[in-house]
Amino acid sequence: MVQIFSSFVAISLSLIASFNLVQAGKVCTVKRSNRDDSLSIIQAFNDCKTGGTVVFPRGQSFYPQSLITVKDLKNINVQFYGNFVLPNYNTKFDNQGAFFELYGDNIYFDGNGAGTFVGTGQQWWDNKNNRAPTVFRMTATNSVFRNFRILNAPRFHIAMTNCKNVIVEKITMNSVSKTKNYAMNTDAWACAWSENLIFRDSVIHNGDDCTAINGGVSNITVSNIQCNGGHGYSVIGALATDGRFQTFKNINIINSVCNDCLNGITLKASPGRPGLMEGIRYQNIQLNRVARPIAITSHYFCDENHQSACYGNDGTSIKFKNVFLSGITGSSSSKDYPIININCAKNTPCENVNIKNIKIKEIKTTPANICINLIGSEKIAHCKWVGRK
Repeated sequence: MVQIFSSFVAISLSLIASFNLVQAGKVCTVKRSNRDDSLSIIQAFNDCKTGGTVVFPRGQSFYPQSLITVKDLKNINVQFYGNFVLPNYNTKFDNQGAFFELYGDNIYFDGNGAGTFVGTGQQWWDNKNNRAPTVFRMTATNSVFRNFRILNAPRFHIAMTNCKNVIVEKITMNSVSKTKNYAMNTDAWACAWSENLIFRDSVIHNGDDCTAINGGVSNITVSNIQCNGGHGYSVIGALATDGRFQTFKNINIINSVCNDCLNGITLKASPGRPGLMEGIRYQNIQLNRVARPIAITSHYFCDENHQSACYGNDGTSIKFKNVFLSGITGSSSSKDYPIININCAKNTPCENVNIKNIKIKEIKTTPANICINLIGSEKIAHCKWVGRK
């Protein structure tokens, strides 16, 4: 715990010290447009993109009808106090990037507890369309994004790519379907090709991963997150088989909760794509009523349509190495899945997986733990538990 906490504090302090936000300068207040509020939002950012403050006034709602991308921001404050209402369902947005996308350095984006992205997710879910843009994407350095809400996201809530030294904190995300149509692919916080990121102090209700940590990342800390009804805390090796080498290094997920989730703690990769997950630590995680509490697998997405590609490429699977699981407590909610399921590739077995202090209450017919192609499994007590069947 000392090692995790000290590195977490060091990253936090270095990030905060790097911010040099301008406290005075030009103020650009977003105004309503007669046609499309995307135009006035982009105008406000362009007018204050260097050393200024962009203000979304409290209590006002804005209705952009097109996607917003703003680049070259520098030393900017964003007072996101209003409502950003996403457009109604329209297939013209299929497979587009993001409804709101910011690029820049030294961005301080604060919702002050009022700013809200109001989604139209139910329209997308009822149309069984999971190709909507991400709600909020950032490519940023030395920045903070904090204290705002995202409601009814059609798909991903927040995505970060090519970011460095960024804090995301005090975010409320709530995207739960009110009909029988599931809120698919509503991942809460996703990142890729980034380093020195902190995601903390947030509450999530969604229908997919609460963290989707993808390839090309290092020094990621997730702490004090409450995940409800989603798919838990995932580190994900990409599904594609183009051979690009992925790395995941120094990822800490600590002091968090998953309630009524399908999955709890998951490291997952698909065979056929090489890479390395190293220095992954889950510590002090509560998994309350979780169907699949702990899984490390090299055979993710190996359904009936991908059997050949999956099991025919074990030799180039991502390597799981130096993984630490400790202080994991809670309860299982399913009779069909083991508490721990470790299923690594034959030619790239898992190495130095440390499992201790796992106290998850099983139900009557919980099957035995699985430890396949895990070096040293014979010495791990949790691998010897034979289950209730």
